[in-house]
Amino acid sequence: MEIYIDIYLLENIIINLFLLLLTFRLLRFDYKKRNVYLAALLGAIYGLVIFCNVKIFSSVGVKILVPAIMIYISMEKRSFKVILKSIVVFFMLAFMLSGICFGTVQMQNTYLIGQEFIIKNNSAKFIVLSVAVIFIVVTRVADLLKDRALVKNFLYDIYITEGARTVLVKGFLDTGNELREPVTNLPCIIVENTYFNQFKIADDKKFIIKYDTINEIGEIKGFKGQNVIIRNEEENTWTKVEAVICGCERKLSKEDEFQALLSRGIV
Repeated sequence: MEIYIDIYLLENIIINLFLLLLTFRLLRFDYKKRNVYLAALLGAIYGLVIFCNVKIFSSVGVKILVPAIMIYISMEKRSFKVILKSIVVFFMLAFMLSGICFGTVQMQNTYLIGQEFIIKNNSAKFIVLSVAVIFIVVTRVADLLKDRALVKNFLYDIYITEGARTVLVKGFLDTGNELREPVTNLPCIIVENTYFNQFKIADDKKFIIKYDTINEIGEIKGFKGQNVIIRNEEENTWTKVEAVICGCERKLSKEDEFQALLSRGIV
């Protein structure tokens, strides 16, 4: 079997670059554009060790060390935690690509158990498909992670105190929610009934708030919280707010990421 060193190096540079870029995109880490190409070249040069009869270069430690150096060269922020995450994801992607490529080779070449496995056909079409599948999957995962990060920016911890009862809930800031109690003009915090019903509120302290949405028109009961403090997940300081706490029969989050909705006027 003939192997052309220039083509071999080029293929390895492309694959290394592909894996590095996908790793950084998935983790949303910044990288140095010039250095990432140098890192890909370093990995490709290391790939030439298969032609050398030096055992140390083929050891597991070196195989882990070289990708670690590649990632270290490419990174903007070189903290231990960031590099470790990048190494783990890099290897996961490399294993996925290797598994898919090996599977396509098996589909193209017949072999019998106990006999040598000889690769006679390995068309570029299956390699391109393998890369496309990985790209689609990784891009999708990256988009989901991005959406999760955006949601996290709108999540708040909420402590509601009324009498001797204090309840902690996770709230989502709904920027399209402008619900207010008309008499006091206070913004409303909508809380699932599982938490709302923990408060024993006298009838003379309850409010009836009417609402009108695209899907329905109705009314909900609420009360003015004695002490309500909120904190964004990205912040450390608590803020006291004036708000009317309202009950909701429906579950607000299918994944139970939050149990309350904050109106736009609170923050």
